[in-house]
Amino acid sequence: MPHIPPLTLEEAQEAKSDIAWLASATGFTANSMLTLSRRPEIAKAVLGLIRAVVRNPDGTVDAPLRWMVAHVTSLSNGCSYCSAHTFKNGADNGVPQNKLDEIWSFETSDLFSDAERAALRVALSGGQCPSYASPEDMAELRRHFNEEQIVEIGAVIALFGFNNRWNALMETEIEPEVTEFLSKNKYRGAHEDAPDPKSS
Repeated sequence: MPHIPPLTLEEAQEAKSDIAWLASATGFTANSMLTLSRRPEIAKAVLGLIRAVVRNPDGTVDAPLRWMVAHVTSLSNGCSYCSAHTFKNGADNGVPQNKLDEIWSFETSDLFSDAERAALRVALSGGQCPSYASPEDMAELRRHFNEEQIVEIGAVIALFGFNNRWNALMETEIEPEVTEFLSKNKYRGAHEDAPDPKSS
């Protein structure tokens, strides 16, 4: 049960159009945004970041990689709400199911390119608290991405750092539409065989 119940969409009048925009992209109304709407200026600011960082059609990083970075960040942080959302959003935005299924094996799986491995390695350590990235991992990231793209990857990690902490703190309930998607796609979530970023 959430610590603070979400408003209804009708009650969230000041942020209603922004929340409806996100719902049009995801297929459901996010409980996290309905709860944040008790402070509509905060909800609108977070939705603005979502629009700029992970839902920007003019992004410099391909959408599937952005969502994989978001997913690994959320798994690394242990946020069940955001890892469920990023699993569904990844699938909805071009991440193949087999990659989502093998996301913890990104270091060794042939499904992932060297560029993806570099980004996901930084997402794994960046999703920890405290967040960090080794000089070696950042050097490898620079081999595959320019500075604008690295800023975008970092922004995805940072955005979900906020989302992870907000939803874990509030114990936000996962929406029925997301739960149904997860059950149909055998989602496992964070599990014990997660890699240790400090050993890579």
